[in-house]
Amino acid sequence: MAVCNTILWAVWPTSVLLCVWIWEANCDVKYQSEEVEIFHSDKQNWLGWTSEPSRGWGEIRLKVGTVSQVPVLQACGGGAIRTILSPWMERNDARYLLMDVAFAQEEEQSGQLSLLRVHLLEADISTPGYQNSQPVLDLQTKPFPATVLPNQISNHLNRSQALNLGSISHRGFRLGFSYSGACVFVTSIRLYYRRCLDTVANLALFGRTGAGSVALVGSCTEGAVVVSPPVRDCNVDGVWGPVQGGCTCKPGYQAMNDTCQACRMGYYKPADERGECRLCPPNSRTHREGSEKCDCAQGFSRLPSDPHDLGCTKPPSAPVNATARHHNDSVLIVTWDPPHDRGGRQEVTYRVKCKEQAEAGGQWKSCGEHVVFLTNTSVSITGLNPQSDYMLSVEAWNDILTLPLPGAPTPSTATVTIHRWKVPPVVITVTPDSQISENITPATQHQRPFSMWVIISVLFGSLLLMAIIPIAVCTMRRKYTKLRSEQEVELLPMNTGISYRREQEPEVTPLQADSMVQLLEGISSRLLDNLKEVLVERTQLTLGKELGKGEFGSVYEGIFTPQEGTDIKVAVKTMRVGIHSQQDLHEFLSEADIMKNFHHDNVVRLLGVTLQREQDSPLPVPLVILPYMKHGDLRRFLIATRYGDIPMFVPHQSLLRFMIDITAGMDYLSSQGFLHRDLAARNCMLGDDLRVCVADFGLSKKIYSNNYYRQRVAIRVPIKWMSMESLSESIYTTKSDVWSFGVTMWEIVSRGKTPYPGVHNHELLDLLLSGHRLKAPNDCDQKLYEVMRSCWDEEPTRRPGFRELGEALKGLLSELPVLEASQEANYINQGLEVAAATAAAAAACQDPQTDFGGREGNVYLPTPVGAAAAREEDMEEEDGYLMCVAGSSVKVD
Repeated sequence: MAVCNTILWAVWPTSVLLCVWIWEANCDVKYQSEEVEIFHSDKQNWLGWTSEPSRGWGEIRLKVGTVSQVPVLQACGGGAIRTILSPWMERNDARYLLMDVAFAQEEEQSGQLSLLRVHLLEADISTPGYQNSQPVLDLQTKPFPATVLPNQISNHLNRSQALNLGSISHRGFRLGFSYSGACVFVTSIRLYYRRCLDTVANLALFGRTGAGSVALVGSCTEGAVVVSPPVRDCNVDGVWGPVQGGCTCKPGYQAMNDTCQACRMGYYKPADERGECRLCPPNSRTHREGSEKCDCAQGFSRLPSDPHDLGCTKPPSAPVNATARHHNDSVLIVTWDPPHDRGGRQEVTYRVKCKEQAEAGGQWKSCGEHVVFLTNTSVSITGLNPQSDYMLSVEAWNDILTLPLPGAPTPSTATVTIHRWKVPPVVITVTPDSQISENITPATQHQRPFSMWVIISVLFGSLLLMAIIPIAVCTMRRKYTKLRSEQEVELLPMNTGISYRREQEPEVTPLQADSMVQLLEGISSRLLDNLKEVLVERTQLTLGKELGKGEFGSVYEGIFTPQEGTDIKVAVKTMRVGIHSQQDLHEFLSEADIMKNFHHDNVVRLLGVTLQREQDSPLPVPLVILPYMKHGDLRRFLIATRYGDIPMFVPHQSLLRFMIDITAGMDYLSSQGFLHRDLAARNCMLGDDLRVCVADFGLSKKIYSNNYYRQRVAIRVPIKWMSMESLSESIYTTKSDVWSFGVTMWEIVSRGKTPYPGVHNHELLDLLLSGHRLKAPNDCDQKLYEVMRSCWDEEPTRRPGFRELGEALKGLLSELPVLEASQEANYINQGLEVAAATAAAAAACQDPQTDFGGREGNVYLPTPVGAAAAREEDMEEEDGYLMCVAGSSVKVD
């Protein structure tokens, strides 16, 4: 500490922190405890100690290195033993007594220096006189010459510190000195003891106590309970010993800064777990702080066998697209698609019920033993009567429906009504939990005899029909030729009365089976076997109007016929980049073989791939078949809400859910070893249920053992969404997809704005290398922006993973007010319906050749009217693509 004092006086303003560091690094164990002073002679005016004999010791006042004069005890004369004794002092909670003292001895003629003896007399009460006790210390120092004057004594004082006077157990004590030499001076007598400070260990509080205490029992801190009694010793040096036993936080509390803090709302900690509070799983919440479990939200339940971290679930929604068709007169085949909402559980089973109506207007009765449980999505109903009407109900089930809950929910049902089929049956698909039937009157069985006039009319009609048919055939051929020349393709009548027109393009030739085999001669037989599920004939796909034109191809509306009698409305994306050789085609098909196995709610599913030869390409162009998502891409949706084309405001809770959906999809893709390389809001599609799906795998690559992919072929890449290492070295990893996700988050919060506004593509890398990043959008929560910024760390390994990002975003969502998902979905869908009607009306008044897609990537919805008119710069600035070759960038117009 003397070092500290010197530094403080010399350079006070800059020395405090350095002094503290020196103190912590070099201090002895005594500085880790507290010193409690009992007596200090320098603080007294006169001591008044008792001398024996009465003039054996005297008291004078001198400056002994002090500012003012202090009392000094002296014993001079030599020969006999002279003692002096202090008044009685209380020891308080001292168990070991320590002393600091300064003394000086005069040299003796005999050359033999006497000892200064220190005595400690313990007593519960003050006792007079000296009791001839044994000395506890013998002190001796270098003597000073007899010629030294009293005012020079301070130069010869020996200062001794922390002299141990031993243990003390009585209520008080008296301190004494004895001396038989020539002359001795004693001053600066300080009596004190050490004690351990208040401390918390193992969540147990130990109060301060005197050094030398043993077996001190601690008490648990607030919110903690005893595991085993916490016991700890305070050592003689005033330092705590190790803890035996301890406490732990009770359920609903977590350890933080040596205390137990209650889990905040939306978090919990079970009784059988240690560590931190955990975020409530989906569809559950807490009602108070300090909860040990999360209760299910209304409409959701949990099975007794479900673990704590599994979210609450509910019964699935009704199956969709339920249809029925005749196999023969007595057999119906019922098919359906899985429900849009599985209720949060993976398992789903179906119960099929059959009811029969023998007479029109009669009662519905059970068909008999035709109730079946199954997991596939089709069933055959046998033994039916073609003269009866049938009602077939398909219920979706999961284990939640087996819970004996009050007011238990009923399974959601899709119903198909089949009328008696003397004529081809009328099949009506109805919405879940509702039933619509269309009465078809069968052919009358008892007909009246035909009159002569009827016979004549039939004959005349037949002759007229024979004359009209050739004329109609010629007219149809001319019309077909005209339509073919204009490249107009009429789709199957899913929307009656609507036809779709395509842009003028070079005529393409669908690949038949034989030509398909010829093009795949270089492909291994093993790969061809694996591609049976995904590679389809070109004739099974009918292209309609162009929905959009992106950087890597165009998107068309289409009808996919996987099997005869089954037509599916789809989106078809042409792959115009990356296919430069037969080897490229082989790699694309290999990756398509893997992509066909993608099964995740937040990843657009690959329905199939076919090949198409074009005149300007030596290799066939792949056509990728994807589900049709009528709400289109996320960026256009956000722009439409920002400019009012969709009459609603998307709350922050919905924006966070969009981000959480994307992290779930990307976490799945990265776990499958896939890099997206073009993640952006324009490549995330919005489904009917407001679930966001990652889409557009035009630049996706499968990585194997290297954990990275290096681009070596010149293609156009999305500059403003790319990471620094991708821009500079053309290296792509999962963490470069994380960078793109950070930019996508910025797009979502800014509601579709273009990143780095005003920055040219060729300037971006230098800007990033200098440390600049996207600024927080308006109204962006600071915590959310910190998550966003973590995606843009210069060092890829320091960027979070998609699962970690998802958990962080869920935590931010839990801090916002709860928004009922059903109300939110209904509100947004109503807005989307209004927007779709407005867009359709506007499209009817525009040139059918207008390119709604522009350069925006996947587009399944026409450009919002107001957005296009009000803010063209949103579209103009989105061209963040450059031709990139081996790390260098060259602008392409």
